[in-house]
Amino acid sequence: MNLVCLIGEQPIPNLLPILHLKPQQVLLVHTGNELSSKAARRLQKLCAQKQIAAELLNVGDAYRLESLYDQLREKISGEPQTEWCFNLTGGTKLMSLAAAQAAADFNLPCVYYQTEAERGQKVGKLRHYRFDGQRRLVEHTQGGEILPPLLTLEDYLLAHHDGYHLKPPDRTQNGWQLEEAVYQVLRPQVDEILRNVQPEGVKDQVEIDLLIRIGNQVGVIEVKTGGEGSGKKAVDQLTTAAAREYLGTYAQRFIVTQQAQEDRYKALANAVQVQVIELLKYRGGTRLDSSDQQKLLDAIQGKMPKPIAYGGIPK
Repeated sequence: MNLVCLIGEQPIPNLLPILHLKPQQVLLVHTGNELSSKAARRLQKLCAQKQIAAELLNVGDAYRLESLYDQLREKISGEPQTEWCFNLTGGTKLMSLAAAQAAADFNLPCVYYQTEAERGQKVGKLRHYRFDGQRRLVEHTQGGEILPPLLTLEDYLLAHHDGYHLKPPDRTQNGWQLEEAVYQVLRPQVDEILRNVQPEGVKDQVEIDLLIRIGNQVGVIEVKTGGEGSGKKAVDQLTTAAAREYLGTYAQRFIVTQQAQEDRYKALANAVQVQVIELLKYRGGTRLDSSDQQKLLDAIQGKMPKPIAYGGIPK
């Protein structure tokens, strides 16, 4: 099976189905838009690392429906012996429409990656569709398929950047002990954790204190000791580090601080979907009080719950 992926600015809705379906070949359909082109090239490189062949198809203008349709149809008809599947999740709406029309012409299956909350949890599910005798696109597997853990933090970073490096902890910096304390609490509780991550290509403007993964969910954590004005500064730094241009829209964002923050900064954080975690019993050193440990874990797991067991949503 070969997979057609429509590439927009966000790579994760294409990367996860690729990793799950393990196609023989992937066709990465992108436009002349710079962000779409960069995302396609990074996905092609990641596919190569996973021993999956990937070809780029630049369809030019994302809003010329007839041209999009013609190019997709020509590509598919050129390999009639191959079973293709279309991932309709990414790209523009017109790209998805053109892809669905091309899939209908050849009676080919389609998938869609769903991330909406379900039963109080954010669930990553792959929905499968096929065309019936009346050329209607109907769901083939009712309710969708929950994806098992597929990503690594390196996959996530390389899907958004050309590279990254890890800086050793700077023990001369104010707050390194709190960062160490948070790191030690989270390390055994998450699937993966990296510290002091600096993505390439952002002119040293972005450094991530802690990056965590639970299943296919990623969290970005900024650690601050507090002080006057630190609330706004932390929010600004985190929203820069975890901006859609740097780490996409699929990363949860947290600020961990040892001091209570003013309500106006909490409101600002809430407005930009940043969870503030106040560890008010911390008094220094590289260990957290047991109640602060629990507070930290509860806040992280509230936003990034452990994945529901693979096999279906419980009824």
